[in-house]
Parts: sequence; C-alpha cells; structure tokens
Amino acid sequence: MNWRLLFGVIALIATPCLAQAEDDPCLKAADYKGCKEYQSGQNFEQTSGNVEVKTTGDHNYKPSSVRQMKARGSYGRYISFVGTTLNEYAGKPASYNPGMPGRKVCNTTYGFNKQTQTTTCQQVGYVAPSYTPGTPGGVERRSFRYQLDCKDLTFDRKGDFSGFGNKGWMGVDNDPTAQAVADRYCSATHNLPKESGEE
Repeated sequence: MNWRLLFGVIALIATPCLAQAEDDPCLKAADYKGCKEYQSGQNFEQTSGNVEVKTTGDHNYKPSSVRQMKARGSYGRYISFVGTTLNEYAGKPASYNPGMPGRKVCNTTYGFNKQTQTTTCQQVGYVAPSYTPGTPGGVERRSFRYQLDCKDLTFDRKGDFSGFGNKGWMGVDNDPTAQAVADRYCSATHNLPKESGEE
C-alpha cells in the first residue's frame, strides 16, 4: 500500500474543512450556537433614521400584538406590543470583604467575700471575611412586553433585568425593535385596537 499517496489524499480532503474552521468567527465563542445565530441574523437596516424590521431574527415584533394602551384614563399616547431584541447586560465583578476582627470584652465577677473570681470574655463586633463571586455580562436574545410612549419616543421593556435590575425607560434609538414600531405606528395610534378587555 502506498502510504504517501494515502496521506496526500487525506490531506486534500481535510484542507477545505480546516480552512472553513479557521474562517469561522464563532469558533472560539463561549456560546457557539448563539454566535452563529447572531452572525446569520443581521436582518435589520438603518437608513435615514428609520429602522426597517425585515424578517424574524434578532430584532422583530408581532404586528398582531400592537395595541393602544390606556394611561392615566386615556388613549392615544402609549402603545404596547410584544417584540424580540438583543438585550445587553453588564456583569458584576467579584468582591472580597475582609471582615472586622472586633474586640475582646471581658467581665470579672467575684464570689462571696471576694474569695473567688470568675472572668468571662467574648468577642464583640466580629464580622467573618466573605467572598462574593462575580457574575458574567452578556447579550441575550429574547422577547419582551414593550410599552412605548409615542410623545416622548421612549420605551420600557418588562423583564429586561437579567438579574441586574430593570433598565427602565430609554429612547427608542436604543432598540431597533422599538424604533421600528414607533416609526410605523406612532403617527396613527388611534387606528390601533385597544388592549384586551378595554373598549
């Protein structure tokens, strides 16, 4: 058997696979699947200040979920909808608390006729050292219930905390999904259906 020929054929077969692996930007990513979805999900574009949501991907919304939202007894300013976006959240560094040594407090008591004495001591103010591990930051792709203010062009996503506290109200330019809904629906909120159970 010609071993040199066999190894040459194997090298030719393996070379395209190696080249593809080296060109893969997600090869060293901690979340390979998420990285591949992110790389293939670039399906929104920004032109002259307007964001167009083209297809299902990292940024989209359900048109059937867009509703007028009642606020302070009236309609017209707020809308709600279900949308998907990439939510970036910060990690938290690890921390070490050296604690406090405290101090020793002693108390001496004397027996009958001061013939005997007893001394007792205790540590006061001692706090044990402690270590709190850090938590990683990252980007999650998930759906949220949005509330959008068409007057101020701000929005709030319910549940965007990922364990780090709700981000609160932000400008629509911080989220392509919120921007797309504002561009499409804010000029005609009166044409939208009202939230479920409201007339």
